[in-house]
Amino acid sequence: MYEKEIVYDSETRDFAMYLDGDLVGFARTYQEAEVTLDELVYELLHGQYFREAA
Repeated sequence: MYEKEIVYDSETRDFAMYLDGDLVGFARTYQEAEVTLDELVYELLHGQYFREAA
């Protein structure tokens, strides 16, 4: 399973999104970060991410 982490950056006022320790992006809100990470994990588990990127 993937390890998700969301960290607030008070300097930029953004939420950094990490997946298995790797930075994957930023979000404006914690909820947006949760949804984005959940969607990314879903795509990774179902193989859609690699098909669309190719």
